[in-house]
Amino acid sequence: MNRKAIITGGSTGIGRATAVALARSGHDVAITYAHGEDDAKRTSEMVQAEGRACVIKHLDLSNPETANPVVDEMVDELGGLDVFVNNAGMMVNQTMPNLDVETAQRIFNVNTIGATLAIQRAVHHMLPGGLDGEPKSIPGRIIVVTSVHEAIASPVDTLYTMTKHALGGLVKCLALDLTPLNITVNSVAPGEIATPMNDMDPDDAKSSPREAIPVRRVGHPDEVAAVINFLAGEQAGFVTGARWPIDGGFEAATPLAASAFREDYLAQ
Repeated sequence: MNRKAIITGGSTGIGRATAVALARSGHDVAITYAHGEDDAKRTSEMVQAEGRACVIKHLDLSNPETANPVVDEMVDELGGLDVFVNNAGMMVNQTMPNLDVETAQRIFNVNTIGATLAIQRAVHHMLPGGLDGEPKSIPGRIIVVTSVHEAIASPVDTLYTMTKHALGGLVKCLALDLTPLNITVNSVAPGEIATPMNDMDPDDAKSSPREAIPVRRVGHPDEVAAVINFLAGEQAGFVTGARWPIDGGFEAATPLAASAFREDYLAQ
């Protein structure tokens, strides 16, 4: 297999694990980073160690208009595009009474507007003839990394939850548009994962107990990457428009999960 994949937010955490997993399954990879060029270079080294090419590009989706040219550059350097993983995102902890316009605009730019524009540009490259053109000859895959907050509310993360709900709607609509053209669209919805966004390293996964999670620990980035890798593969051709929770059973534990969220919030 010699397929081409783009992962936004690929310098650390889930993005890095996904880049390596896709490289192992036969993909040349392009990754973006907003901060931490050295981390992105380390991811590139890990991909190349698997015998695959890796392109690195800076992309700050807080300026959504930068999405199109960066996606164009990555596709040009890869020589095509088969898999697009939207992983770039940001989190802010603000309750509704404390929301401000500047923060709201920034998180929506990164998590929703910028993500939508990047995906739109990826579709342009997968389907040069548009929705009225020919189906993609080689199966295409779009995978959007959302969160348990695509489905579960939190009193602490109002803005973040809003953006992830929006991405969930985008996935369903895109699946209806694109699946007849040989491109599946799905989301993966991680729970608490040992990543820098959560102030953890991957090695913390097994040493961080969580009573509110049925498996009693946080997740490892590789566990998310494994599902993304499956969805990117040929065997997932009948899977589209779906949300895949990767949360150790957290969502299944609601309303216990919602109660745990509130207890954590009140303890702050």
